[in-house]
Amino acid sequence: MSDVLEVAGLTTGYGRVTIVRGVSLSVGAGEAVALLGPNGHGKTTLLSAVSGLLRATSGTVHFGGTEITNTSPASIVRHGLSQIPQGSSLFSRLNVTENLVLASRSPNSKATRSETLEFVRELFPKLADRRDQLVGTLSGGERQMVAIGMGLMAKPRLLILDEPTLGLAPKVRAEILAALRSVRATGLALLVADGDVDFLFELTDRWYLVESGRVAGNGTAAERPSDQEVMDMYMGTGDNHNRPAAEGGHRG
Repeated sequence: MSDVLEVAGLTTGYGRVTIVRGVSLSVGAGEAVALLGPNGHGKTTLLSAVSGLLRATSGTVHFGGTEITNTSPASIVRHGLSQIPQGSSLFSRLNVTENLVLASRSPNSKATRSETLEFVRELFPKLADRRDQLVGTLSGGERQMVAIGMGLMAKPRLLILDEPTLGLAPKVRAEILAALRSVRATGLALLVADGDVDFLFELTDRWYLVESGRVAGNGTAAERPSDQEVMDMYMGTGDNHNRPAAEGGHRG
């Protein structure tokens, strides 16, 4: 399997404060990869540097064999990497269709706009029903569907999602999971960070654990950490620094 995304020794932060320290990870073509770890340990910062929203101070990011380290976000989107950030900013005064169409601005995405729009509406029938409704009047779950739809409208080869189930009711979470599984079936690669560990393992093939800005472990979905290890990850219980990676995985 060839890698769509390869991150090597990435270090980044805000001003003089370093948050992410020497992180390396990869996502293969058509693969879904999870980022595990407690809040405040660098997952969002890492994803922001990968997608060009934050400058890397060292290390490299390659996408499809091309280095994109510290390239502009617009250029990275044109390469085929699309990120749906946590708490996505939508155009509240525009309707659902207008938001979706605005996300297909590259020549590649414009050429297939009608087909992709139909695919998004099939994934999320609610968006078809509310196609003319102002986004600012939608529920939180419906807004997340619009955000995911906008990411897909850019026709990416890799879709990055940061906390896609944050604050969602169980029924909506199930709808998001089903939609992303359908997206996976098209061959699109995914990199997903989320606080819902069950959601991540239902969707992804492999995982990386991010603790204190570093990769502390990784493995396959079949090598899922035990419930106690998950508790240690997210609640800060136990001896995290000496905790072994899941059987078959290895520490980064």
